[in-house]
Amino acid sequence: MKLNPHQAPLYGKVVITVQLCDEEQTEDEEGEEYFLLFSGSSQSHLTSALWSGHDTLRTLCPAHDCCEAVQVTLCRARPGHPPACDPPVSVVAVAEQRFNFVQDLAFDMAQFLVSTAGRPDGLEGALLLDECQIPLEECERLDESLSLALRHLDLPDGWNLLGTHLRNKPQETLVHFAARRGLKRVAVWLLLQPGAPEALRLTNRQGATPASIAQQRSHRDLHSLLTKAETKTYRGKVHPSSTGSRVVCNLPRLNTHTLTVGTAPGTAPPTLQRLVEELRPLVRVSCEPLVAP
Repeated sequence: MKLNPHQAPLYGKVVITVQLCDEEQTEDEEGEEYFLLFSGSSQSHLTSALWSGHDTLRTLCPAHDCCEAVQVTLCRARPGHPPACDPPVSVVAVAEQRFNFVQDLAFDMAQFLVSTAGRPDGLEGALLLDECQIPLEECERLDESLSLALRHLDLPDGWNLLGTHLRNKPQETLVHFAARRGLKRVAVWLLLQPGAPEALRLTNRQGATPASIAQQRSHRDLHSLLTKAETKTYRGKVHPSSTGSRVVCNLPRLNTHTLTVGTAPGTAPPTLQRLVEELRPLVRVSCEPLVAP
């Protein structure tokens, strides 16, 4: 097995290709599926993999909770054989390889921005971006990577967009920052955080609200979003579904699913067999064609 790339940002959203060598390939069997298990120190991720060639699989790199090298196991799952069918699916490990999760510039920037919330002049450094003419394409890339990094940050207890103590005096907030650069995805995440209603109404030292800044900068979609939020007609959506320490995510574009399971210190991680049995039904349901009534 050959993974490309060998490392990825903590917050995921990187497509990984898996090239199989000859001895790892088998003849196609009905119901056969492939999965990748990323085994970390406190999290395990099982993600489905789809064929993109006769010897190549593709999957989405999961979001991890820390920088570390993890063990990646490629496994093959086949339906159990009747009449017993116990277990209902046969899971076999095919190959293993090491993989590194790294902290990139977007994650560093997300940590910096979160740390500035509520601090006097905390965003003065970020305002320097106003002096730079960043191309639209680069702003869109920043919006996507920064929003993903923010979504996967472990926020401090009691964190608020205006700091630990709500402030009514003029200040530059993270919502103002997103409005200046037209970072719509970042703004969507911010609107779901504590203190968002207050931040939307708060003016900075120039007397501008986030919505008025977006309007001045001709970020029409973002201005519409912030205006709806001000009038409480905006409702955000949280896409991952979670239960306890388990989170299931689906990427429709690739039609891949990822099951993330947290492991408490001193406890054994779930077995590969158990994880596959839990994720496999979700994958099969999403692949079933819709039938008209």
